[in-house]
Amino acid sequence: MVSISGDLEEDDLEDIPEIKKYFMRIYTVLSKEIRDKLKQLDLDKVKKKKIKKELAFLSKDKQIEYLEELNKISYHKDNPKYN
Repeated sequence: MVSISGDLEEDDLEDIPEIKKYFMRIYTVLSKEIRDKLKQLDLDKVKKKKIKKELAFLSKDKQIEYLEELNKISYHKDNPKYN
C-alpha cells in the first residue's frame, strides 16, 4: 500500500512506482459488439469476468479472434463428432 503525505507535489506522484506502473498500462473499453459476443458464450459469470479482464488488454481484432476461438471450443465440446 502506498502512503501519500500532504506535502507531495503533483510531479512527485509520477515518481511513485505503483502510480507509474498504473499509467504505463494500456486500458481499453470493451465495445458493445465484444460485450454481446461475450454474453453469448456458454460460460458461468466467473469465467466471463476473467475473460473480460484478458480482453481489456487486446486490440479489437484480437478480442474478436479470441472470442471466436472460444466459441469454436465451446461448440465442439457440446457437439462431439462420432466416427
